[in-house]
Amino acid sequence: MSESDELEALARRAGVSPEYWDAFGAHAVVPAATKQAFLAGMGMAAGDAATAGHTLADLEAQTWRRPLPPCLVLRCEAEGLDRLPLVVAIPDTARDAALDWRLTPEGRDSADADSGHAALSGPGVTDAGTTTIDGTVYRRVALALPVALPWGYHTLDVALPGEAPARTVVIVAPWRSYLPDAMAQGGRVWGPSVQVYGLRGRDDWGMGDFADLRHLTALSARAGASVVGINPLHALFPTRPRHVSPYSPSSRLFLNPLYIHIPAVPELADSDGAAAIMETSGFRDRLGALAAGDLIDHEGVQALKRPLLEALFETFRTRHMGQGTARDVAFQAFRADRGRPLHLFAIHEALAETFADLGHSHREWPAEYHHPDAPAVARFAEDNAERVAFHEYLQFEADRQLAHVADTATQGGMTLGLYHDLALGADQTGADIWMNQDLVVDGVAVGAPPDPMNLKGQNWGFPPLNPVRLRERAYDIFIEVVRAGMRHAGALRIDHVLGLMRMFWIPAEAEAGDGGYVGYPFDEMLAVLALESHRQRCVVIGEDLGTVPDGFRERMAQENILSYRLFYFERRMDQSLKAPAEYPAKAAVAIGTHDLPTLRGFWTGHDLDVKNAIHLFPSDEVFDRERHARADDRDRILGTLAAAGCAVAGDDGSGSGLSADLADAIHRFMAATPSMILLLQIEDVLEELDQANVPGTVDEHPNWRRRLSVPVEDLATHPRFAALTALLRTARPRPS
Repeated sequence: MSESDELEALARRAGVSPEYWDAFGAHAVVPAATKQAFLAGMGMAAGDAATAGHTLADLEAQTWRRPLPPCLVLRCEAEGLDRLPLVVAIPDTARDAALDWRLTPEGRDSADADSGHAALSGPGVTDAGTTTIDGTVYRRVALALPVALPWGYHTLDVALPGEAPARTVVIVAPWRSYLPDAMAQGGRVWGPSVQVYGLRGRDDWGMGDFADLRHLTALSARAGASVVGINPLHALFPTRPRHVSPYSPSSRLFLNPLYIHIPAVPELADSDGAAAIMETSGFRDRLGALAAGDLIDHEGVQALKRPLLEALFETFRTRHMGQGTARDVAFQAFRADRGRPLHLFAIHEALAETFADLGHSHREWPAEYHHPDAPAVARFAEDNAERVAFHEYLQFEADRQLAHVADTATQGGMTLGLYHDLALGADQTGADIWMNQDLVVDGVAVGAPPDPMNLKGQNWGFPPLNPVRLRERAYDIFIEVVRAGMRHAGALRIDHVLGLMRMFWIPAEAEAGDGGYVGYPFDEMLAVLALESHRQRCVVIGEDLGTVPDGFRERMAQENILSYRLFYFERRMDQSLKAPAEYPAKAAVAIGTHDLPTLRGFWTGHDLDVKNAIHLFPSDEVFDRERHARADDRDRILGTLAAAGCAVAGDDGSGSGLSADLADAIHRFMAATPSMILLLQIEDVLEELDQANVPGTVDEHPNWRRRLSVPVEDLATHPRFAALTALLRTARPRPS
């Protein structure tokens, strides 16, 4: 085998694809240096041919010397299995022995485990292959244990006579993700989508919060909506208040405490400290200035809210913590439920505050705090127990307020309720990366190959999870992230769901074009997702835009994972827009997203002017070409609407303005699709001009800072809200 052959064989074994085709159909071969960088990041030495060969041989040997894989994922139609099939690797000398096994079903104590012996030859046992390693013959045998297992996570220990037991996690999952009966039987729902931080309220604290979201949920329920779509609520960076992208969080496991509505915190009534802060000179003026702004001053909101939250915690600590009150009991239950991840997250937040002057990343802290399991970290947590508890308290209160929003949706008769959004990854300087360093691939970032919207490709800047170690740990972090995303949700949108199948990795300091795809344990991750979906009774939506592999969307439909379809993008090969009947039933549809222009911005070409003003077009010629293409799109849209019976009178397609008739026609067109979920962007209801985020910009544009022009309490009487909700209520009556 040549040097390139050995490297290629190891790369394939690790899931690294040798080539790919981008969105333009251009073929790219992944360079050897890229493969070596990926392998090194996954902990696989491949510096030269001999090293790659040794690494490959060691990996192969390990799979034979280990009786069972680190996890065993099984799927079934009914809610469990009546027996447990296994393929066990054993030395050939043990084929006449019996295997000792002990199975602990989820939720049962190890003392109450099932156990027994299984013959490794004879009736019911079949051979599944042999190999020789260092002179020892190994054999794989297939058999079944006589145990019934429900859906869930179970622990299996097996041992040959005289040997230490080996452990695997048995994951039993349904064949497909959850769908409510009303939707599975053809019901179609609708509801608003909103950037929560952008909501404005009468009791305003400078950015949208859970009280504003609760108001929106209640009035949407009264209007006949069945879902409210929201941006990721993930924890951001208290020490870096300007780092505000919800898609680049510190942690996907926890919430941004700035969404806490201060007046709704139970401790406020008894907090002398909070009262003193709110009575200080200038407090009301600062609050009024923050509330009045068209753009969020994240730094100002943080400076205003943080001292109050600290004062409220002090009241909680002195009046409730450890005293057995109802509030204390709820807090301790929350701590127990969220477990070690919550504690580590709180420690990280306290460490980040302590070492803020040294830099943003844990790598810039003193070395003894680099790893969460270090003795110095344990000592820090003990010495700073109150500060750690403060950060746990913030999560407790944020979770309580979010739960009240979900309860409001349920009480309003919503079929789904809150539709959460799960970011693809976490920022490399945040808590998730610090807590899970052994899962992170060093020297690599996640991105995307070139496509029509990003001609040079994209580098999203955060590190990928190691697919090999992910499986070694039986997907524990993936399970935690999915559960956190589904908490208090009736639907979960997974950003870039293609990442369950493959991720586009880019070596450090390299261009996106020098990256390549790395495969993930797709089938097993889908099984975990299906299991959690049923447990949480949560619909799964996969954001499947971009370069989509052949057959991917068909597989998603089989799994009951809804596709994500946008009016702007749903086109035939000739660029004509698809008719409503061409949209899939298993889909969530919308006109646009946070990364795309609002309807008014699109129709008038305002988004193109914004991009041109901040020099996102490489030349004036490209800008002119985009303006001409937009004019063509306006003509296509008018023609498509007319063909679908949604004609608009009096619009010449010039883009001089967006009429209410045109907006109604487009929403009527979308409502006519068979797709299960339709999202109504609040920005389009209020005829906002600017979009939430302009991709490719950081400081050039006020991303993630725009506030809605109308207080949420006034939406109920807003003429466009009334018109569009009435239209959708008629087109898509709430399923019974």
